Amino acid sequence: MTATAPHPAHRALWRHWGTPAAVYGTVVYSSLIAAASVEAEHAAAGRILLFSVTTIVVFWLAHVFSVALAHHGDADSVGARVRDSLGHALFESSGMLEAAIVPSIPLVLSVFGLLQVRAAVVLSLWCAVVVLALLGYLAFRVRDRPLWVRLVGAAATALFGVAVVALEALLH
Repeated sequence: MTATAPHPAHRALWRHWGTPAAVYGTVVYSSLIAAASVEAEHAAAGRILLFSVTTIVVFWLAHVFSVALAHHGDADSVGARVRDSLGHALFESSGMLEAAIVPSIPLVLSVFGLLQVRAAVVLSLWCAVVVLALLGYLAFRVRDRPLWVRLVGAAATALFGVAVVALEALLH
């Protein structure tokens, strides 16, 4: 059974969410949370959140720079080339920052005393796994793949996230 093709507006949105930067950002951000929580076993949620957000912003800046440098537009003037390259890089790299939103929610709740720190960290990591599953699903959905392929893609992407987080925790 094949699925009906997604609406063009949905396809554009899914392509944006399903960028390599979004997948990479989700994996990196969950690894940062895992590493920060292992490094300081009794760390406050605020410290884990601050470390993770600050580090993902640094990675994002490096990603924007590398994409802008590699893209380097074709416009006639230097100013237009820089503007084109930077605009392209900001769009292509935005998924890295967007990837941090959902996994940050439990940590923010912990900062306000609504969750225990350990529970917030675990929930943040599982949120990242769910986001990865969704990104894996969407990557195949936007290409009009059958449901079973989308589900396998979602499971594989989520399992990759679990493996990376576990490896990061073991290394720290």
